[in-house]
Amino acid sequence: MRKCSQFESLKIIDVIEEEYSCELHAQDHFEIIYIHYGCGGHVFNEVTIPYEKGDLFLLAPGDRHYFTVKTVTRFTYIKFTSSYFETYDRSYKSFSREITPTSIMEIQWLKEDKITVSEPCQTILKNIFENIILYNSTINVLRSSIVYYHILSIFGMIKEYIENRNIELKKKTPTNAHIAAYIQENISNRDCISINMIANNFNISPSYFSTYFKRNFEISYKEYIEKMQLQLIKRRLETGEIKLKEIADEFGFTDVSHLSKFFKRHEGINPSAYKNVGK
Repeated sequence: MRKCSQFESLKIIDVIEEEYSCELHAQDHFEIIYIHYGCGGHVFNEVTIPYEKGDLFLLAPGDRHYFTVKTVTRFTYIKFTSSYFETYDRSYKSFSREITPTSIMEIQWLKEDKITVSEPCQTILKNIFENIILYNSTINVLRSSIVYYHILSIFGMIKEYIENRNIELKKKTPTNAHIAAYIQENISNRDCISINMIANNFNISPSYFSTYFKRNFEISYKEYIEKMQLQLIKRRLETGEIKLKEIADEFGFTDVSHLSKFFKRHEGINPSAYKNVGK
């Protein structure tokens, strides 16, 4: 696999691609990638995220990725190292008490998805990139405070995007034990164990969560949930004191028939028969 090295603290690349010219690769720098037009897929951590006009992607050192281009696409890459912000140390540190531009670039769920903003931010973002490209064609962007503050404004927009999703910025990467405990606590609440809800709770991209879960638990999320539900249902049946309708309601089945089909698919017999066996 290729590794792309960068020695300049800032590099701006604006390119139109009919076919993506760079195979799977890693880099030793940060990248902000903006899609002016076109569509295709961004492959990150073996998950393909569809892209279209106005989408934004973030990458940090060590990340591996590539694009698949379906229609002619214009990409703009802002590539920078952590040393780039040291020149503007004061404004960099005052950006936020909680989070900095480089720490934003390390947020896993942001990298595993695409950033899409609505109007008027969409037009503002497009104009920011066009301004940076214009400056890059005429001056040395490394020494341009105007380009620097344009880049900082991109991070301001990303920060608002994060805050609007009500996600804790400092939340650490979850352990398997944390995820398992959450599932056990909420197993009877279908909304809480939906992929969107659990992924957002642990700062993982919903589009990446299934892959993340299988890689860490060596079982699919759907299968894990069904096995846990099955064990709990069997315990309820074994007591002989809980009606099938109550069990169906507890675990979010539409009715007893739905529960029976689920149980028989896994155990080969219906829950009533299993209940009688235990007597």
